Amino acid sequence: MDVRVLSAQKERVGIAQYIACLLTEYQYAHRDVILQPLSYETDQSGRTGVAVRAIPRVKGIPWQSLLLPWHLRRHHYDVFHGPAFSIPPFSPIPSLVTIHDAAFYRMPEVVRSDTVRYLMQVVPRSMRNAAKIIVPSWEVREDLLKMASDLSPDRIAVIALGSDRLRGILPSPESFLEAPYFLHVGTIEPRKNLEFLLEVFHEIVTKGHLPHHLVLAGSNGWNNESFWRAYENFPLKDRVHILGYVSDSETVRLYHDAAIYLSPSHYEGFGLGSFEALWQGCPVIASPTGGVKDHAVEGLYVLPTDDVELWTQKIMEMVKERVDVDQKALPTWHETYAQHAALYHEVSHGKR
Repeated sequence: MDVRVLSAQKERVGIAQYIACLLTEYQYAHRDVILQPLSYETDQSGRTGVAVRAIPRVKGIPWQSLLLPWHLRRHHYDVFHGPAFSIPPFSPIPSLVTIHDAAFYRMPEVVRSDTVRYLMQVVPRSMRNAAKIIVPSWEVREDLLKMASDLSPDRIAVIALGSDRLRGILPSPESFLEAPYFLHVGTIEPRKNLEFLLEVFHEIVTKGHLPHHLVLAGSNGWNNESFWRAYENFPLKDRVHILGYVSDSETVRLYHDAAIYLSPSHYEGFGLGSFEALWQGCPVIASPTGGVKDHAVEGLYVLPTDDVELWTQKIMEMVKERVDVDQKALPTWHETYAQHAALYHEVSHGKR
């Protein structure tokens, strides 16, 4: 497995979390699979608990397209897994690729232009060459089938991400706010539809006269100038708290204390924040995109995107009544890893 992302990302989010969770579950699993992480350096091995084998970079020689295939030819691996949208163009062994979302195809205007150019080049090639394609939701599966009309549906495996990454992590000791609050966790970028969230919050406070605040946790992203303008001009700015990136223990505290988790995204491949909030017992309202369409869970409410009145009404109802969350219906990382391991076996035995 290519785990370079663990070294590239200082703040472990998204794909880095996905890789780290698979490696964590591997440590506890019955070892019918031997998983070898590969990277150009080994300093991330202590962060995963699984030793990383280094393939040193050589100046002027592309790592993924030349050094990695050369390494794969010299060692007795059965399957290669590219967990971040791409696989080597000339892999000597069967490969799997994980494609986390198709935002670069469906909504290129909300993705950085260099990322769109890169993914539009490597994803179609990787889909052609991979024995199996892993996606986190049925929505992404349908996106890929539209993107590549000649792609056989049986080559795509839908494997939900786990909800329980933060299990066993104690919440930070102090609450962030004394006042009740609504929460969103995620990078500040256009796909998250956070300007809509400000509109909803304004309606809740001005018409519902609620004492709640709004907390946004997550790194500052890209193409988000319009959000920052909306925030600077927001009349209730003193009740909106933008925290930036937060630690795992702080995230657990935020989930525990939040009244409702709100995710009005235009598009999600899975929507991990909603599922992690549910695992921590926090009810969720989300837009109909990603994994929330695949899992019927008590405490999860899916509403149309951009309907301010409907979101406001539902939030008001949930604040007044106790909402229980059924954690038993949520996917776990143990299940996610087990399904990956089964695919490794399938591909290694030559099945497509």
